[in-house]
Amino acid sequence: MVKTFSFPSVYESTIREYYTSNDPILGFSKIKIDDSDYLVGLQALNEGVSPHKSLNASPTDREYKLIAHSALFLASNIVSNGAKNGNSLKYSITTGFPYATYQLNKDNAIDFYKSDCVITTYKADENGNQNPDQKLVPICNINVLPEIVGCDYAIRKGENPTDGNFIIVSLGYGTCECVVSTPNGLLNRTLFSTHGISYAVDIFTQELSKSSFLGLKTGHQMDQIFTKGGMYLDRKHKDFSEEKKKSLRLYFNNVILPAFSKYINDSDFELCPKMILVGGGAYNQELVNLFNEEFGEVCSISVYPTPERCASIGYAIFSKHTDNERNGNEFASSYDTDGCAYLGIDIGNANTCVSVLEQ
Repeated sequence: MVKTFSFPSVYESTIREYYTSNDPILGFSKIKIDDSDYLVGLQALNEGVSPHKSLNASPTDREYKLIAHSALFLASNIVSNGAKNGNSLKYSITTGFPYATYQLNKDNAIDFYKSDCVITTYKADENGNQNPDQKLVPICNINVLPEIVGCDYAIRKGENPTDGNFIIVSLGYGTCECVVSTPNGLLNRTLFSTHGISYAVDIFTQELSKSSFLGLKTGHQMDQIFTKGGMYLDRKHKDFSEEKKKSLRLYFNNVILPAFSKYINDSDFELCPKMILVGGGAYNQELVNLFNEEFGEVCSISVYPTPERCASIGYAIFSKHTDNERNGNEFASSYDTDGCAYLGIDIGNANTCVSVLEQ
């Protein structure tokens, strides 16, 4: 059984005090990184003026460290609440990156996570007063792998596992990835990374700016409008579903189809009777319909349950299985799994998901 929690991957630096209730997901009002205070996640969306996010941040970037510390804090709360007899556990963590940036970021990510992290946050008491709080997150093991591999783990080894050959399409905000998966592993020849849903959001923003004044909206705020297909302007609801549909079709035709034509051939479709869509972009029914129109006659199209959580679920499962499978596993870097909680952390461009494999 895997428990998964998520929060928006947005942040905003601040010098203000916030006398509000604690964030229901993260459990703090602010977090401190490099002597600066930040709002994160829902708190940034609710209280921030211009919450923003960084696309495909590196582990050496402050933005990555900020979201990663928030994810670790959330994970520690989950583990502490579920620990038996008050036992203190160390954390065996798996995280990942898009295939295009995996090799570049792997070593830096291991260096970042492998040392014990001390996380400084501000928590509000019953009277609304904020007090600094520090928490030590002891990490005993870190694995880093391509995001598409994590998705494959979730599909093949998670609840209701899928067997046989299939095509995985990961529709993330920053990156879209695809690969043919077989019981013997992934076919590297078929693996590609290209622009994610942000491409469609940019087109959507350009379309709306022709007819509406949107104010100074950040990328994440435009993504929210895109997801909803509308917004309130001058106290009236504006429907932008047609602009959204047009943007997704242009994205599908200009980005996804050319990549498929280059990397996925007829023999691959003959090999795979199924195509499984994962990632937050799979919530856009208009995009799923386009996949059905184009590929529905050669393979069945399905969407993974809670698709934005697929990678983090696969990471958590990998954390548990690594010790048994590390011999000959190119991604494993396990060294001590005694008394560990098994975590999967997927720092996405739109949302960050934290999965915990129950003991």
